[in-house]
Amino acid sequence: MKKYTYIALAVLLSITSISCKKFLNIVPADNLSGNNFWQNKKDVEAFTNGLYNSLRGKIGNGLVTLGDLRFSAISTGDGNYGALLSSNNLNTLINNSSGGWGGQAAAATQWKPFFDIITSANLLYQKVDEVPSGKLSEQDIKRYKAEAVFVRNLCYFFMVRLYGDVPYYTAPFNATPLGRTPMLQVVKKCLNDLNAVKADLPWSYSDPTMIGTRAMKGGAIALMMHFNMWGAGFDEDTKKRDYYLAVKDLATELSSSTDYALLPYTPEDNKRIFKGRTSESLFEIYQNFNSGEKLSDRSNLGYVLSHYPYLGTESMHESRGYFRKKFMNKIYSDGEPDLRKDLWFENIESDNRTFQFKKYANVYVNGITVQNDDDLIIFRLSDAYLLAAEAYANLDEDIEARRYLNIVRNRAGATEITSGGGDLKNQIYWERVRELMGEGHYYYDLVRTKKILDKDYVETPMTVSAFNAGAWTWPIDASALTDNPNMTLNNYWR
Repeated sequence: MKKYTYIALAVLLSITSISCKKFLNIVPADNLSGNNFWQNKKDVEAFTNGLYNSLRGKIGNGLVTLGDLRFSAISTGDGNYGALLSSNNLNTLINNSSGGWGGQAAAATQWKPFFDIITSANLLYQKVDEVPSGKLSEQDIKRYKAEAVFVRNLCYFFMVRLYGDVPYYTAPFNATPLGRTPMLQVVKKCLNDLNAVKADLPWSYSDPTMIGTRAMKGGAIALMMHFNMWGAGFDEDTKKRDYYLAVKDLATELSSSTDYALLPYTPEDNKRIFKGRTSESLFEIYQNFNSGEKLSDRSNLGYVLSHYPYLGTESMHESRGYFRKKFMNKIYSDGEPDLRKDLWFENIESDNRTFQFKKYANVYVNGITVQNDDDLIIFRLSDAYLLAAEAYANLDEDIEARRYLNIVRNRAGATEITSGGGDLKNQIYWERVRELMGEGHYYYDLVRTKKILDKDYVETPMTVSAFNAGAWTWPIDASALTDNPNMTLNNYWR
């Protein structure tokens, strides 16, 4: 098996070494795939594993954590990255890119790694049809192609949220350089793309190591739900209803499966949830120290908000940062029961770096240092339930909205919500803040709901003019312009 993994890695390395100019132009496929590759299922499986490894390298490199830090109520103790991200001063942070969060922020401006993964996914989609007859079942062919589509569109999901308009293509190679496709067009293309193949993905896998870590139908549905809610946030008011109706239908489809279920919030089950591959997982990035598959130290929010014995050495008795008390009091009202408050936090009232976030509690000891060993959760069931609640609330179907919301709250031992209308919508937003803290959704929920403009939700709101000018996006590194006369950058950041 190892030799096929090495072959796949060699194939992927040959892809990722292609310059911007070359990957947007026609290149003979044999130059990339090798004359003796794509001969059997082991070849296809090895290439597919390499595709997920490349995804791990990009998404597991602090990208999710930046979604929690930007516009957050987090104070940081080492450096001013927390203040710079909270105040949207990205250029200053990026220009300090010699290391630390400056380096992570600079990496977020690079979209070529996403396109390298997209190129690989498109190649998988094309080449799986060329495997000699009889080596793959028809079901396998459909599944591998659906996995390629899922990975490709997951990359576009991250890219539209980071950059807005992005070049869109579904072929491995293009004859001419591509310009940027309007964001909502990309969203709709991705939705059509996923809708065509999601039935070819399994609800789950018999191999427990593949659950959540490989594309499943539930993950595709969650991705489509997110695309629809992003579209609803930016499209014309007259079209928003169509997006919400689509989410409603997707939620019904997801709920029809018996393969997915929420786990209890107990110390042991919490560790299981975030170690991954449970009935709650819809898609995640695998991490396991023992097998050498390690994410960046900054892959989850625990790097900022946790200390020994969950992170660091015995001398590290303070976290690198903390959620300010005012914010914590807003999301966890005094006296209100909530298992997450008790399970995930330590010194919640401290308003200093003795505060600790313990959601990510799986660790390994590397020498004398404790490091995190949780998977990176991208989509899980409670996230999808809360998107469903939000869609139903926006369709004025409050009974179903409350039902989905209270499924999540009941699991957390929290008091059921009985309100309706605008109050219910607000409760659903804050429930997403509580439930998904540290999972990378915080900033993007602020953006798509436009709550980023409102002082009731962020300490320093973005102005409407700045938002409309693209201040919600990330800068795009100037390397995107290389040999491409059709490309433009995000003008707000120039």
